Amino acid sequence: MEAYSLFEVNQYIKRVLALNFEEPIWVECEINQVSNSRGNLYLDLIEKSEDNDQIVAKSAATLWYRQFLFIKKKLDKLTDSILSEGVKVKLKVNIEFSERYGMSLNIIDIDPAFTFGQFELNRQKVIEQLRSKGLLDRNGQHKLPTVIKRVAVISSETAAGYQDFVNQILENAYDYHFDIDLFPAAMQGQKTEREVVDALRSAQEGNYDIIAIIRGGGSKLDLAAFDNYNIAFEIANCDIPVFTGIGHDIDQTVCDIVSNQVLKTPTAVANFILDHNTRFESEIDYLLQLISQKTANILDDKKSELARFEEQLKSTPSLILNSKKLNLEKLESDIFSKISDTLKSKAQSLINIEKIIEVLEPKNVMKRGFSLVKQNGKYISRKDKLKKDKSSISIEFYDGSVDL
Repeated sequence: MEAYSLFEVNQYIKRVLALNFEEPIWVECEINQVSNSRGNLYLDLIEKSEDNDQIVAKSAATLWYRQFLFIKKKLDKLTDSILSEGVKVKLKVNIEFSERYGMSLNIIDIDPAFTFGQFELNRQKVIEQLRSKGLLDRNGQHKLPTVIKRVAVISSETAAGYQDFVNQILENAYDYHFDIDLFPAAMQGQKTEREVVDALRSAQEGNYDIIAIIRGGGSKLDLAAFDNYNIAFEIANCDIPVFTGIGHDIDQTVCDIVSNQVLKTPTAVANFILDHNTRFESEIDYLLQLISQKTANILDDKKSELARFEEQLKSTPSLILNSKKLNLEKLESDIFSKISDTLKSKAQSLINIEKIIEVLEPKNVMKRGFSLVKQNGKYISRKDKLKKDKSSISIEFYDGSVDL
């Protein structure tokens, strides 16, 4: 049986590749790993299955220093963001095969539009997935506490944005005191998803008023980690209001969409918290002023009322005395009047009695023809009292008496 040497097989493969791939081609793939050696970049490229996220293809790629300078000039600030682990890219490559080192893809150009398109496509899929579960507005429905005091911050400890936030909120002009705890997490790269999710879960175990996810500025691709479904899912289901200040000017990440408050920068997050507390303090000051004003008005009214009472107390005794004096004078007048009337009445009664007495006086009665009968020195007023014996009888008339 004829056998080929490994070198011969590799030579054959090299000739086949050279014949079939004479010109550079565009390859769509995902960067799995990147390393730098003396200005040259060495990449591991992969392709994953859409069904189960399993790797179905893998290849090594090289970006030589001179070509890297060309691409870096073309991409400018996007270079590091695109040439990062986990980023889907469209690469223009020359396919080369070495008998000793095997096949390699030499990168000569990158299409940034493809990468942005892939990120936007993924972003829309994540948004629709969250919408179907009713999660887009869940965290936004949490009411903010009246005063924000305890803040859990999810950020990289060395991030400039975190330092800006701390300086802005702690060195505030109002002398407000805050309790700030950092839950460190990567803000870009493959570790972002796991570390931010873990930080969110840990922060929820504390008694915090809000959770703030902050980082410094960056390109759109730098913020791609915050279009992640698992991070957005954790934010949406968080029982504490979540603020985002991850350094973007226009576009919103998925995490922004599901959060309670969206601010552009970490400094903006700090200012929002300060303004929130300042509004509450202003309301308290207004209520204090209102209470003071109402209290002063009530006191003024009561002072006026007391002054009226004082004047009434000064004048009332005199009025009462005058009234009582008038009553006494009237009573005295009434008494004297009644006494006079009574005396007159009694005097008239006496006159009438005197007249009656005068009329009834025996002598006056006898003048009208009446007489008195005496027997044995006693007046006889009834017939049966008169004794029919020889006792002396005397009859008295108005003008004298006669003995019988």
